[in-house]
Amino acid sequence: MVWWVVGSLAGLALIWIFVRVWFRHRGRVVAEQLSAEIDGESIVRAPEKGTYRGATAPGYPLINNTGLIALTQRRLVFRTLTGHLIEVPVDSIMGVRVAAVFDGYVSGGHQHLIVQIRTGEVAFYVFAGIDDWVTDLTALAPGPQTYI
Repeated sequence: MVWWVVGSLAGLALIWIFVRVWFRHRGRVVAEQLSAEIDGESIVRAPEKGTYRGATAPGYPLINNTGLIALTQRRLVFRTLTGHLIEVPVDSIMGVRVAAVFDGYVSGGHQHLIVQIRTGEVAFYVFAGIDDWVTDLTALAPGPQTYI
């Protein structure tokens, strides 16, 4: 019985080690992809860790995903760990707001960075400096300026 428990724990440990190694590897690959993606653009906010929280606007994924987020003079770019590219052109941004709840979802202690576009909203978590993100996005956005 003891060997069965030890074997099970060892198997779980191996699985978690594999998952952690995979996430670190994917993180490096995604960082390289995002850097190449925005190379040559005027960068306002360098890539940093974030989470895509979904959208009410058509054409954007509904499923949350972890990855890297960056802002250039031309677009807000998010690259998921699974390699999917999500982008919001700066000239389509109508406003920016921060809220604890987005589309009925709450996550303990995090504020959503919500980008308002003509057809709906796109939400993200940024883990450092949400107020700086709001300031930078608001300064670039051509639409009505909103910070709620």
